[in-house]
Amino acid sequence: MSKNNMINIDSKTDYISIAFTGNLEYGLIDELKEELHAISLDTKHGYVIDMQRVTNIDSTGFGMIINFAKKVTIAEKKIAIIVTDDFIRKLFAISQCDKVFPIAKSELQAQQMIKEKSWLGELALSEY
Repeated sequence: MSKNNMINIDSKTDYISIAFTGNLEYGLIDELKEELHAISLDTKHGYVIDMQRVTNIDSTGFGMIINFAKKVTIAEKKIAIIVTDDFIRKLFAISQCDKVFPIAKSELQAQQMIKEKSWLGELALSEY
């Protein structure tokens, strides 16, 4: 795997943290997709996707997250995404992924979002 694009999967007490690093772009994410596909759905609340160390994301990167989310939704789990960078936050707005997923500014906030299960997006995953 490229040293520039990494995934770190960490099982916490009641959720799984998935931290990406680098560029989530076409041609660079095949191995990341495989690792995401292999993640267990056996978690109490859901998944926190940490994008704090992502430098760029394109439509294939968003597609990877959407496909993972569809798998997670079937298991009736929640996803919250941590985005702290203004550029990446803008890309989430342009792609409208910020209308599908709750966007948090910290892991603690993301944890609360998946535990409460009260966040309702403007767009359902099936409408995206």
